Amino acid sequence: MARDERVGKPAYAAVSTRITGIEVARARLREIAVVRIDERGAVVDEWSAVLHPDGAWIALADVASTLRERLSQMAIVTHNGRLGIEVLRAELAHLGWQLPAFAQMTTMDASYHYLPGLAHRRLSDCCTAAGVPFEGGGSPPHTSPVNEARATAGLLSRFVQSVGGVPDLPELLQVTLRAWVYPWPAGPSRVAEAPRPWPGRRAPGILTTLGGQPLADAISAVADVHTHGYLALVAETLQDGRLTPETSAGLADAEPLYRLTPDAASGIRRKFFDALVHQAIEADRYHLEARQELWRVADTLGCPRDAVIEPIVEATPVEFPKLVEESGAKKPTDGRSVATPAQMRAWAIANGFDVEGYIRLPWSIVRAFEEAHAEPVDRAAREPVPDRAAQDKAPHDQAPADRTLHDLSVPDQALRDEPPHDPSGHNPPAREARHAAAELRPILRPTRTDREPDLDEGVPQLEFDRLETPPIGNPVV
Repeated sequence: MARDERVGKPAYAAVSTRITGIEVARARLREIAVVRIDERGAVVDEWSAVLHPDGAWIALADVASTLRERLSQMAIVTHNGRLGIEVLRAELAHLGWQLPAFAQMTTMDASYHYLPGLAHRRLSDCCTAAGVPFEGGGSPPHTSPVNEARATAGLLSRFVQSVGGVPDLPELLQVTLRAWVYPWPAGPSRVAEAPRPWPGRRAPGILTTLGGQPLADAISAVADVHTHGYLALVAETLQDGRLTPETSAGLADAEPLYRLTPDAASGIRRKFFDALVHQAIEADRYHLEARQELWRVADTLGCPRDAVIEPIVEATPVEFPKLVEESGAKKPTDGRSVATPAQMRAWAIANGFDVEGYIRLPWSIVRAFEEAHAEPVDRAAREPVPDRAAQDKAPHDQAPADRTLHDLSVPDQALRDEPPHDPSGHNPPAREARHAAAELRPILRPTRTDREPDLDEGVPQLEFDRLETPPIGNPVV
């Protein structure tokens, strides 16, 4: 894009990059876009290049001189791209360029001054609050470095123009002065090193249920102006798959870029992780799949796995409602008014049961929960089972009600002893009654009074169909 002669001299370069990893020494620059604006916030020109071999192949050595023209003595502004700029420096150093310190700032940090009331500070959030158009909305793959650079330039223009009557941020002027003092060299000062291989295709990220909005909510709960950018980088790389337990050592490269000591970075990662765990508990997302995901995040961020289980134990209700009547008999429960499925699931996890992410709680866990919160039932106080001999001595008119069903069962021999069927249709009434009883025989079973008594008979139990929990998996935004 040619320079617009009606605008002033460029002072700021809004830059957006795509890099392959988080380790500065090994990451490669895939794409870069630059939009320059003048001191009044007007766009001067823009430029971009795709360096990744999956796109239009352009070697970084071929565009190094162009980058010098675009970025030398410019205040480099990204939204939260400090790591990308550092990878750019490493790539150019590999080609023999010895570059001065970059004068850079981020619109994320500046948003604390110009947009103090925001809960979330992603580029899309800041653009929405400032009224800046953002093509693609900041959600890959709908956005691109060009769109992000344009949105960053638009946001920076709002800040430079002090829209809303907010006083100027001194850093906006100081960064341009620092950039002017340290120009880039005219070219490389030594021979380029051997080309480095491009990394293979990245594996999917470790996040499935914890993505998008939950990450932004966790950041807003614990971050401040000094740590927001670092946690935003952690969340972004967790989500896109660059940050995994195998690559987590690369976080050490990002800590000095945000002026954080290793201890400070470790502390803020732990606070961020604790916020994620508490969000999962509040949303009842600590089934097996969610816990395994939280454990992977804990391994990646250097947090102990106990940080997942201990809050779940603490959130488990200590005293559940009693499941017995005052008389000692168990009370029926519908799983809602007395103990909810979420309470049962939390109790099971806290007591070492493996619920395996069941949609319905296993009956064995339900019984274990019931027995753990029910007082012993005095089964000896139940009414004894009537003796068979006593029933035989009882008068015939006082026989138990189920005796009638017993008498309806007709032996097969009795049917074989019947006279043959009368073709005329005149069968004895007794025969018709016995045949009717035979038809009922598959339905009515003889009552056995000599069987062993069932100790659980008559005791109300939890209804299994009411123990259904919400399906596994949760929206990410």
